[in-house]
Amino acid sequence: PATLATFALMGLLIGLGKSRTLLIVQLFLNGLNIILDVWFAGILGWGASGIALGTVIAEWTTVLLAVWLVYRELNQRKLLGDDFWPRTKIMDWLALLKTASSNLDIMMRTLILVFSFGFFINQSAKFGDTILASNHILLQLISFSTFFLDGYAFVVEALVGTSIGAKRRDIFDLAVRRSTNLAIMTAIFLALAIVLFGHFAVMLLTDISAVRLAANELLPLSAIYVLFSFAAFQLDGIFIGASFTRRMRDAAVMSIVVYLFAWWALSDPFGIEGLWGAMIVYIVARAIALLLFYPSLRRSVSA
Repeated sequence: PATLATFALMGLLIGLGKSRTLLIVQLFLNGLNIILDVWFAGILGWGASGIALGTVIAEWTTVLLAVWLVYRELNQRKLLGDDFWPRTKIMDWLALLKTASSNLDIMMRTLILVFSFGFFINQSAKFGDTILASNHILLQLISFSTFFLDGYAFVVEALVGTSIGAKRRDIFDLAVRRSTNLAIMTAIFLALAIVLFGHFAVMLLTDISAVRLAANELLPLSAIYVLFSFAAFQLDGIFIGASFTRRMRDAAVMSIVVYLFAWWALSDPFGIEGLWGAMIVYIVARAIALLLFYPSLRRSVSA
């Protein structure tokens, strides 16, 4: 319950555009968890039970901190004379059903995304343990890169939501344009970093020569994936911020079909390079599918 509550409160902070406050919550959670785990398990010698206790205390303490921070922020934003807890608005069943529907759409999109990576790992295993291990390492580099690109997606979510609430298409366009430009530059930087310095990361993550060799050979393909991934991240953020989640779900279904077809067409003739090619096709297909619905999203924003 504490973890789910923290996720919800963090999502609220993202929606409010309070990224610095979100960072404070994350640092507090991880820092307190580390301190308590070391104290209970390392110093007091309580072992796994100590780690579990430390994690539980850290999670619930973080919930209390996040609730206080959110309360303070919302209390500052509410209009003079308004109730802090407007029961009529909160218990609007039509709005609640719309929120539940959006949540279901996002869940389906996320499940499809998880399936795509699970399928990639499963197919990697068919090429042997060495390729499986090397692809796992490269996926860590990709995951690290997403921390940077996801940041712009979180920002554009909040800005798009604000612009739609204000019915300002000019603010919407400006937010999309500026955040996308930053995301493009970041994706280029990350891709170059993987190509130029990725082998150092591979050396740190494994000492097995065969795995290092295989991972280094595939580094350029992982860099290409990161380079093209910015568009899907950005568009996901725009669609979530605009509550265009049904179209985002539809785009996820369309792109996974393209992914599976690309895997079928490329994996046999090109081997592991074909599997990576299918992943690159998939991330591009995600962006293209979302772009098909983007004009209608933009038209929904009042000029």
